[in-house]
Amino acid sequence: MKMWTKVLSCALVLSVAALGVVGCQTYGESAGLGGALGAGAGAIIGNQSGHALEGALIGGALGAVTGLIVHDVKVKRIRNQTETATANNYQPSQGEMLTLDRVDVLPPSVRPGEEISGTIQYILLGTGSGVQVGEQRTLMQGDRTVADISTQNFTRQDGTWVSTLPFRLPGNIQPGQYSLVTTVRTARTVISARANFTVL
Repeated sequence: MKMWTKVLSCALVLSVAALGVVGCQTYGESAGLGGALGAGAGAIIGNQSGHALEGALIGGALGAVTGLIVHDVKVKRIRNQTETATANNYQPSQGEMLTLDRVDVLPPSVRPGEEISGTIQYILLGTGSGVQVGEQRTLMQGDRTVADISTQNFTRQDGTWVSTLPFRLPGNIQPGQYSLVTTVRTARTVISARANFTVL
């Protein structure tokens, strides 16, 4: 009987924590997640907010880190198919091409609880009428995963794309060197890039 009491108590605590997490979505601007449910537990929510976020799965902070808030992805095609193909000497015989242009995190130094943005710019060619593209972002410290920040799927046409994800760091994140690893994939190709930053 005592064992069942403990199990029910734990379930109640997690349920209350989950309600607190959902309540941390802010003012329609954020697909935010107000933190994990504790070590080894997390929360995933889906949100369709319109212009930028398409079928997003926003992951909560993992382990002892709580309070991560993830905002909508800002996406822009800065060059169309013709401009991108010309700039990269692309020929249709090359088939699908997914390549990295640049990746960065700004600002490069930030304090716990402050906002930071990760940007990736990539080239996509040879898809015909467009293709499904997945973008995944993971917060790392060395080889350790701190948080799975987001996994999102988009339909992309050929061109040069810039994708930026602003997020607010947890207030209890420890100072040190971190990196944001961004992975972009189609059914045929995967690229991944790491951008480093410092938590003061």
